[in-house]
Amino acid sequence: MGLITYKTIYPRAWLSLLCMLVIETILLRDGIYNKNGILKYSLIVILTFNLGYIVFLLWRLFFTKPSITLESDHVISMKHQRYDASQIECIYMNYRRIGIKLYGKRLVPMDLCFYFQRGQESAGLEAVYEWAARNDKEIKHKLFQTLG
Repeated sequence: MGLITYKTIYPRAWLSLLCMLVIETILLRDGIYNKNGILKYSLIVILTFNLGYIVFLLWRLFFTKPSITLESDHVISMKHQRYDASQIECIYMNYRRIGIKLYGKRLVPMDLCFYFQRGQESAGLEAVYEWAARNDKEIKHKLFQTLG
């Protein structure tokens, strides 16, 4: 098996964006106009941070093209970092969300947590199963947490 790269989607990016927009709206509407003094300036700092995070999420959603590459004995993550099969403990699957867990880590790194884009889901899942079988890695169907 040669080089196979699949386009992926950042998990929960749309949900994070929606939550940040709601928080921004609530803080802007209720916080800025009704507070005075230090509380008002604290809310301005929080609003600025929140707005920065919203811009980051928009950039990540629209201007990056995340992908995962499965090679015969290693994986290249969405941050283009190479992980050998010997570093990988198992593969978690929770509905459509996939996470590759490393040895010695309790949480799955964010760059190894992904969804396949529509149209590539079947081929991508089949490739993950083949990769796991070839490298003797267990696939666990369970909820998992990521390390941002």
